[in-house]
Amino acid sequence: MTDQTGSPGSKGTAELTTQELWENIGFHRPIAGMFYQLPFTIVTAILGLALMSFLYNILYPFPESLGYKGAATGIFGLMFYTFDLGTANIINRFIGEVAIKDPKQMVKYVQYFIWYQALSGLVQTTAISIYALFFVPAGQLAYAVWIILIYSTVQYPGFLGIFRGVLDTLQQFHKVTILNFIAGEVFQRLTEVAFVLLGRWWGMNDPAIGEIMGIAIGAVIGTYVDDFIATAVSAHYFTKIMHQYGFTSRDCFRHDFDRKLVKACLSWGVKSGIPNFFWTLNGFISLNLWLMYVPQYTTFAALAGFGGMFGSIMGISPPLGGAVSEAYFNGKERLVQYYIHQSILLTAMLQFLMLSIGLCIVLVFEPLLIAFGLQYYMLSVIFIIPRLIRDSQQPYNNFAEFTITQTGHINFQMTIDLYEAGTAILSWFIFIAWLQVPQQYGIVAIAWLMPCAELPAIVSKVLISLGYLHKKVVKLRVPWTRAFIIPAASTAITFAIAYAYIMLVFHPLNNNFGIVVALVPSVAFLVLVVPFFIFFPLTAALGSWDDDTLAMFKRATQMSGLGKVFMIPMVRILGRVASRSKLHGRFAMDNSKAIQEARELMELKNARSSVKTRVL
Repeated sequence: MTDQTGSPGSKGTAELTTQELWENIGFHRPIAGMFYQLPFTIVTAILGLALMSFLYNILYPFPESLGYKGAATGIFGLMFYTFDLGTANIINRFIGEVAIKDPKQMVKYVQYFIWYQALSGLVQTTAISIYALFFVPAGQLAYAVWIILIYSTVQYPGFLGIFRGVLDTLQQFHKVTILNFIAGEVFQRLTEVAFVLLGRWWGMNDPAIGEIMGIAIGAVIGTYVDDFIATAVSAHYFTKIMHQYGFTSRDCFRHDFDRKLVKACLSWGVKSGIPNFFWTLNGFISLNLWLMYVPQYTTFAALAGFGGMFGSIMGISPPLGGAVSEAYFNGKERLVQYYIHQSILLTAMLQFLMLSIGLCIVLVFEPLLIAFGLQYYMLSVIFIIPRLIRDSQQPYNNFAEFTITQTGHINFQMTIDLYEAGTAILSWFIFIAWLQVPQQYGIVAIAWLMPCAELPAIVSKVLISLGYLHKKVVKLRVPWTRAFIIPAASTAITFAIAYAYIMLVFHPLNNNFGIVVALVPSVAFLVLVVPFFIFFPLTAALGSWDDDTLAMFKRATQMSGLGKVFMIPMVRILGRVASRSKLHGRFAMDNSKAIQEARELMELKNARSSVKTRVL
């Protein structure tokens, strides 16, 4: 058993099996989930770099193909979300709670989700098909009839992500990571390549379709077919985890739920889903404004999406699943406070790290595109910095909304999201329709406007939400020094070192030996050396890591799968640096009450489960 503060010197962690650690309640699960995913993320990034030339030169040589796909499918986001109100947030809200109190009730919520999505999906598919056949040919999207018809099928059966969603809510992040990798980088990549190549061949041989449109149609088909394969794999993992609760994935297709449950789910879904409905409405209006006032919008959207792949690294944050609902509705408010505190700390540190890496990507972006023959995407470089700025708020926005929703404060969430969406819609009308910024100031203004026009609305909403959380839900403990001041100083030093590496190593290698020789050590430098041997040790030396945080990372090491390759040396280095730092422990907070509440909640969970788990 660990001691009450969970100090790194305790000896209890190794006594528990990996699965027991995954079953135990605490913030070690989100940490383990992140590092379990890290090797998959690195493999994905390396494959992305290796296949970049093929994927974009062969599959998407024209940015317009991706733009057509995005424009034609984006107009239905509002409709899809409207029908999904009946299931909005019910998995995160109810599964986390009933998994502790009444596991048998859990399957009924899953059953409701499946039946609701299947029946409402039929209505949506039929409606979109009628719209595509009889109304689209007379409008601005006449070129996209086939894309819209094919895309309509994604809403049937509509429940293909349910098993992954439940596992994520139960914080089985190791299983979810594997499923996400298999679904996104194996099945989806294979089906996408196959159908895009087929669509391109079709378009090249049929002038009525054309190559650009053939690629767009193939892309729509390819990114949907894989969902069925991924669902079958997800159901297998789901059944293995649900065995302790006494049911399997097959039981989820029955209809044992009653009217009371349907009423509760519909009521909660509508109340919790309406806030995001307004934001979806904002997206729908902004898309139509762009299409109406900016003729080349589809090209700009594709360039923004390409550059945004790199800028979006600022949106990284630890997964919480149903942790907040699980704790709050079982009377463990100090544990909720602890989750928020640790989420802010880890998110901020990761963002500062990603900022230094993102700036390095900007410095080498153009040479990479030239080397891979992606000159058509050269303009996407100007979208990276604006996207970095836009996504820096996203984790705080997510966990504020996530916490407010999972603690049942729906009326406030509806109000603040209405304010956010209304302000954002007003911004789009001002910038595009009234001031006509894209038309007046060109591509640079567009690069900043696309991701950042909504920032005033979003940032003000986040600040108001955090204030509400602090006053009405739980007292927020923001580790300002550990999360922001120390990581900011560490980032400045890290970027200075990385900049020197790019100037003194990358560019000379690229100029003399080519991009492949330059990339191999550079990827290793950015992925391994910068985080684990420069940035994180700097934060430890300056006092960001206390005994509790080090203990959680040590505990998560056993759970991190292949991520142990990174976690073991990282934990050892952090421990040594922290133990030698005069600032170690100076900024620590007492988390003993929250850790005790996690143990109490685990005891309650054991009392309801047929499989008893030893408690940390």
